[in-house]
Amino acid sequence: MAIVASIFGEYAEAQNLQAMIDNSSEVLYGQAFWRNYLDWGLPQTSLTFETVIGRSRIEAAASIVNPDDPAPLRSRSNWESYKGAISTMKEKFSLSQKEYRDLKAIQSLPISDAAKKEALMKILYDDIMRASKSTDIRNDILFAQALSKLEIDINVTNNPDGAVFGTIDLLAGSHQKRNVAKAWGTDVTADIVKDIQDAVADARLRGISFEKILIDESMVSHIFTLDTVNELLGKYRLPYFEPLNLRKGVEKDGVITVINPFKVENAVLVPAGKLGVMHNAIAIEEWEAVPGISYSRYDRALLSKWRDNDPWREYTQVELNAFPGLERIESIYILKTDTVA
Repeated sequence: MAIVASIFGEYAEAQNLQAMIDNSSEVLYGQAFWRNYLDWGLPQTSLTFETVIGRSRIEAAASIVNPDDPAPLRSRSNWESYKGAISTMKEKFSLSQKEYRDLKAIQSLPISDAAKKEALMKILYDDIMRASKSTDIRNDILFAQALSKLEIDINVTNNPDGAVFGTIDLLAGSHQKRNVAKAWGTDVTADIVKDIQDAVADARLRGISFEKILIDESMVSHIFTLDTVNELLGKYRLPYFEPLNLRKGVEKDGVITVINPFKVENAVLVPAGKLGVMHNAIAIEEWEAVPGISYSRYDRALLSKWRDNDPWREYTQVELNAFPGLERIESIYILKTDTVA
């Protein structure tokens, strides 16, 4: 196997790839849910769970007991899950020999040079955009889980081609996950406003206030009319509902499956403003570039473009070391609308 320059020639040179990304980045940023609530953290040399969750929070959760009680017996494996580095996020897209032959066939057609260039640039552009967007999709999945469950579950369903960590508890307080008096979706006598008032009252005693309640849009149509309930909540000076649709596609062996990383049954009360940072670490090839590869950046992600000769393929790859950190996790409450107190 030998790494050689891209078949796209000068169009795939670093400065041209970067210009392509820069011209589209504003549109791509606007499609990412996580960017509404997290800022980028400072780049690190490596990324660990202690970094993103907080070492003091992990140690506290492992050790806080009543001084008169015996030491709790805890499973070592639960705490070992917080050790070590977080795996890199990678996606790679290829142009096969057949696809290249089809492209060459287009180039031989009796069409204008402008049309030939347009066909070539469309393939290049589509691969670069898919690679760039894939990092925001993965960050959206992680953040939606963190926000709606106060934990992150990296499993074979939502990360079929990557590492499986299992459930990572973000170590929120037990009072932040609240049951309701009556199930919202199945009990017609459920008092939604009262459940919200109780959560707001508990938070107020802790110096916390909420701006809005994030909820899956399927729950809105199933339980209430959005405008009607928000008008009522406004009269009581309570946070308003904001419906979300965060379905995302994950791919394995060329097949895309749509998942919903936001827990449908949970209503999430959040304060105004940003909720934390997206922790990130530098990709190794930013320090040690590989000859023959063209590099560009989509925000903190590193994109690479090159060609291999054995087997022959053209590759577009993106790499990002990132993980969401809820720095204001104490200010987030969850109403488990299907769980009765």
